[in-house]
Amino acid sequence: MRDRVTRLVEHRLFERTILAVILLNSVVLGLETSPEMMDRHGAVLETLDRVFISIYVAEMILKLVASRLAYFRSGWNVFDFLIVVSSLLPAGGTFTGLRVLRVLRVLRLVSGLKPLRKIVSSILRSAPGIGWTVLLMMIIYYIFAIVGIHLFRPQSPERFGSLGAAFTSLFQLTTLDNWGDIVFPLTSANGWAWVYFVLFITMASFVLINVILGIVVDSLNLQSKDEEKESIEAAKDPDATASDMLRSEVLQLKAQVDRIACLVEQTVEPEAQRRR
Repeated sequence: MRDRVTRLVEHRLFERTILAVILLNSVVLGLETSPEMMDRHGAVLETLDRVFISIYVAEMILKLVASRLAYFRSGWNVFDFLIVVSSLLPAGGTFTGLRVLRVLRVLRLVSGLKPLRKIVSSILRSAPGIGWTVLLMMIIYYIFAIVGIHLFRPQSPERFGSLGAAFTSLFQLTTLDNWGDIVFPLTSANGWAWVYFVLFITMASFVLINVILGIVVDSLNLQSKDEEKESIEAAKDPDATASDMLRSEVLQLKAQVDRIACLVEQTVEPEAQRRR
């Protein structure tokens, strides 16, 4: 029974079916945001939603039967388990606000698609390096925010009137979103202000952001190499297993031949003695 369930869960058609269900569920969740669609087809969408969660529960049960407690050794399985459990919470009462958690089912696309899992794993793997880079960025933000408050508060209190406003303005400069609205008025009032902004944009936008991207890309390359090594080892293991099985079968065949030879000798020797 367990072997059959394991073959079913690991079958490619089963995985593709679950992936198709997740995609359809994502479309339904988007349709539920339209008041017109809910007025016309609300009952149908609610029914489909219950069908989807039933499929997710059935998938989870099958995987638990196939893997048992080993199911929870995979972080992706735990992730799917938490999403399914959150979907089972009642829609009313205390959990009314948690109904919005249904949208988390869309995240199952991440666990269902290997390339997306690879990207997320790379980001998690590079989290320590990103964390230190973000800390360095916050230090730079803090320094430039204090300097900006002392320099530009009289001319632009809405941009550099407080630490919060200065941090928001600096973040806008980092993203280069309408950066001219901040820079040009202050450089017009203070001709030397361009030095401040050029230094900050160079450090925050061009250096640190690219450092973060480089960390993620490097982690992605390392993970690709690790996966290649695992695939090579996995490719070697079946050959080794096959050779071991062949060697074992040859030894068994040899043992059988030896037993047959012994039986033949035991049968032939008495006949020869009788003839003598």
